[in-house]
Amino acid sequence: MIDVIMELRNDLKEKLNPLRYEHTLSVSFICTALAMRYSYNLDQAELAGLLHDCAKHYGNEEIIKKCRKQDILLTDDELKAPVVLHAKYGAWLAEHKYNVTDQEVLSAMRWHTTGRPNMSLLEKIVFTADYIEPRRERVPDLFNIRSLAFTDLDECVYQILKNTLEYLESKGSFVDSVSNQAYAYYKQVHSDKKGEDISIIDIRNVSVLADYFIIASGTNSSQVQAMVDNVEGELGKKGYVCKQVEGYQTANWILMDYGDIIVHVFDKENRLFYDLERIWRDGKTIDVEQLI
Repeated sequence: MIDVIMELRNDLKEKLNPLRYEHTLSVSFICTALAMRYSYNLDQAELAGLLHDCAKHYGNEEIIKKCRKQDILLTDDELKAPVVLHAKYGAWLAEHKYNVTDQEVLSAMRWHTTGRPNMSLLEKIVFTADYIEPRRERVPDLFNIRSLAFTDLDECVYQILKNTLEYLESKGSFVDSVSNQAYAYYKQVHSDKKGEDISIIDIRNVSVLADYFIIASGTNSSQVQAMVDNVEGELGKKGYVCKQVEGYQTANWILMDYGDIIVHVFDKENRLFYDLERIWRDGKTIDVEQLI
């Protein structure tokens, strides 16, 4: 693979201007770093990152002509914002000029500008790496987004899409509908990590099980699991390790044991059925808003 990579680098160095080539190398390096973090194939990640801008040296009119020459379908949105077309044509070049047959790599190249709903892991890696690579400077909240990339990739994608759309709208620029769809999808993923009807009960004076119960609800099993994953991830970043998780597969009542704190995440039906607040009514209810 190293021979292929070096050959591609030499070819791209001749075609791209120095700043674009430097960006390309930076993106490929970040892709491999994210692949290490999320246990993805390093060769695929490096290849996708290296080729993601392989058509960037073409101007807008030229790239439209090349797409039409190859019978590549162009949407109305892409014609209104042709700056995104280098991703689509670049995927075609990768397949037909650079002999890339890996569909995951080609798809990651194809969607690295607009994103799309429910992206694959490699698609998210390339999309994110393109935004956070070290040569980027004038991007809002870049420090936090770079940190998010290595802790919560879905949340990072959401923040990138949010910032990008806000920037384009502030400039009065046209926004591709696929980007809007991607934003709506990852906004929902973001919302799914938030619990509803959160209760905190101080049980120190009524039980030796723990000091506190935290109780929250989700609307369905997927949201319940997403909430639990988020709690475990966020507390893990702060050094708190969950001793035991029960009920994850069924996801109607998931218990997370943190020793002094036990987290209960229910779906709405089982929250009502088990009614822990009534069972532990001798404990002291803590005002969540006041605590925050």
